[in-house]
Amino acid sequence: MGGQEEKKKVTEVKTFPVPFALGEIKENITINTNISSKLSELSKGQIINQAIQFHAQGNIQKAAKYYQYFIDQGFKDPRVLANYGVILKGFGNSQEAELLYRKAIELNPNFADAHYNLGNTLRDLGKLKEAELSYRKAIEISPNYANTLYNLGTILSDLGKLQDAEFSYRQAIIINPNYTEAHYNLGNTLRDLGKLKDAELSYRKAIKISPNYAKVHCNLGTILRDLGKLKDAELYTRKAIQLNPDFAEAYSNLGNILSDLGNLKEAEISQKKTIELKPDCAEAHSNLGNILRDLGKLKDAELSYRKAIEISPNYANAHSNLGNILRDLGKLKGAELSYRKAIEISPNYANAHYNLGNILKDIGNFGDALKQFKQALKLNNELSLAKYALIITKGKICDWSDEVTHNIWLKSLGIQGKSIEPLGLFPLEDNPSNHLKRSKNYYIENFTRPSKCIQSYEKNIIHIGYFSADFRTHPVMQMLAPLIEIHDKSRFKIYLYSLAKKEDEYTERAKMSGCIFKNITELNDIEAVELARSDKLDIAVDLMGYTRNNRMPIFSYRVAPIQINYLGFPGSTGSDTIDYIIGDNITIPRENEKFYTEKIIRMPNCFLCDDNKKEISKESICRKDFNLPDQGFIFTCFNENYKITKKEFNIWMNLLIKIEGSVLWLYKSNQCSMNNLYKEARKRKVNPDRLIFAERLAMNKHLPRHSLGDLALDTFNYNGGATTSCALLAGLPVLTKIGQSFMARVSASLLSSIGLSELITYSESEYEEKALYIANNPKEILRLKSKLNKLKETSTLFNSELFTRDLESKFIELVK
Repeated sequence: MGGQEEKKKVTEVKTFPVPFALGEIKENITINTNISSKLSELSKGQIINQAIQFHAQGNIQKAAKYYQYFIDQGFKDPRVLANYGVILKGFGNSQEAELLYRKAIELNPNFADAHYNLGNTLRDLGKLKEAELSYRKAIEISPNYANTLYNLGTILSDLGKLQDAEFSYRQAIIINPNYTEAHYNLGNTLRDLGKLKDAELSYRKAIKISPNYAKVHCNLGTILRDLGKLKDAELYTRKAIQLNPDFAEAYSNLGNILSDLGNLKEAEISQKKTIELKPDCAEAHSNLGNILRDLGKLKDAELSYRKAIEISPNYANAHSNLGNILRDLGKLKGAELSYRKAIEISPNYANAHYNLGNILKDIGNFGDALKQFKQALKLNNELSLAKYALIITKGKICDWSDEVTHNIWLKSLGIQGKSIEPLGLFPLEDNPSNHLKRSKNYYIENFTRPSKCIQSYEKNIIHIGYFSADFRTHPVMQMLAPLIEIHDKSRFKIYLYSLAKKEDEYTERAKMSGCIFKNITELNDIEAVELARSDKLDIAVDLMGYTRNNRMPIFSYRVAPIQINYLGFPGSTGSDTIDYIIGDNITIPRENEKFYTEKIIRMPNCFLCDDNKKEISKESICRKDFNLPDQGFIFTCFNENYKITKKEFNIWMNLLIKIEGSVLWLYKSNQCSMNNLYKEARKRKVNPDRLIFAERLAMNKHLPRHSLGDLALDTFNYNGGATTSCALLAGLPVLTKIGQSFMARVSASLLSSIGLSELITYSESEYEEKALYIANNPKEILRLKSKLNKLKETSTLFNSELFTRDLESKFIELVK
């Protein structure tokens, strides 16, 4: 009976359902009668030797049959179990492989290879902690096995134990110094640990051992990019592509590097190549969106982000990037929804909280905006953009509660680390050196483009192009209007390149000025540059700088041999493609030229000229019309509330306390700023009813109400520009304190130009004393108003014709 059972067992066909997707075997492992008969003639040792020989020769199918027969016979040998486990794992049958390795270890607990292979299998099954234990046991038995140390490193890395992973890789390298993969993965771990220079060394060592390893070249390029070595990064990434022309990830990385270098056209091509090789790579679509955004192709960028989200609906970064584009396109509700989706997917995504805060700020929801900025900083306390946003949002609503912290941040914000848009900090700091550093960093990080040398064209008429998103009802256009109308069209061909999304009566005035008006809002940056270059400009004037909706890349590419910063941005752009800035001897004294990358065009009088055609309504008005008291001295400040700091406000409240019955008439920026200023007044023992806020009015109605004021009080760090000019035009004296920065000297320039230098003060104490003196001396205020009304009739400040001719003379000098 026993013999018959043995024979039946041998001749029975055994089939093992093995998925062959990972191997080259195309049929099931079977043991038929012929094979069993042959094997029955061999000894146990011979079967093992034959199986191992077939295994070593690559005859996996035959080796598997021998191993299976051996097991079926009830023989027990840990080598057979382990080797058969390797085959089954290769076929993708990891669960059966795991059982075989565990049986092998039961037979021989010190079988290092079995522990090692069990670790590999457990890793494939996603049992990472168990895999770690298996590798550690293998190392305990055989400490000098480099492969085990290497594999342990990969598991530890996957488990987030980066320092332990680093140690494991280094141990593997000590045993085998030429272990390319260990150097490569050590580099990856060091990168994740933030040890970028060490990671660079590891990648370079891997390349030295294996010069044709494309992956290492690609990762070295990534590290070099992170280290700011963009040219070297480009070189190594291109080498990766040379070694592997179908390396999609390398094309994507190259696109990012080229984007950083400002080579956006090439970057776009590179990202599109990634998508060609890997159409479902969501990251490549998102990266392409970033490049298209930088090119000004906003609608195409939107499509790219939406494609990334279609491929990967939980791609938080793509949702956040889509929000950025929708914000640029003015679709604020859609942007808000995108940011909220990014946060829903990734609640700890600091940048998404920051971006959502910006949208909430834009729509006037300041309280929730501040919460988002604070949450962003809680998640990443080094996020410069969130610090910046928190500061300017609090400034916008006159919330000075965190002034000490903000002053600490100001010392390095935008100067070290991530750049920030410099304009927002102008009201908080009168430091032209810091303003320049921030502008330089902002330009380099955001607007570096491959600039083209533009040659001058010989012609009888000088071509001048003015670029602005403010050819509409805006202070810039309100002051610029007479200039473009008066320009001598027989000597100058004037182009107005409008970026205004909305047009109004001032836009119509620009169109009727005799200039060539071109709306380039729908053109991307490259198209706008090509259009402007085709007009053969001699001089291009940027009226925006870093103000909202600017198109600085147009000037970075260069559209004219001479490019000028004027009017919109009261400071240096920090750009190497903006050649000049228009100022005067007061806004930019000789000793301050070092704070400008631009050369200075010094106007003989003031750097700006207001519109002498502004209409002042003749309708009868009185104090009651504007909720002003019938009696008492009226101080005014119609500057935006964000320009007000504690320093001015302290002085203003002192004045109200000392001048009985006086009031402060302020511009109403937003309800939050009003509430906070009321609160600050109470803190200083001033009845908040003595603060009266003026609603926005059309210019012809705004100007006459100045006559109800007695003295305008200027803000310190960021003076009134158009505001001061309007006050002077309407006959209201303005008291200012001159500072160091361009924007802190604007009112001084205006007052000097009109002939009221006695209203320029040089310290806070002098400012307060002079305001107090004027308010206490009715004759003095009458004298100042009388003098102003006489001077404005003859002053160069409101002589548009003279200003235009002076500016034209400067332009002629430049092109000679």
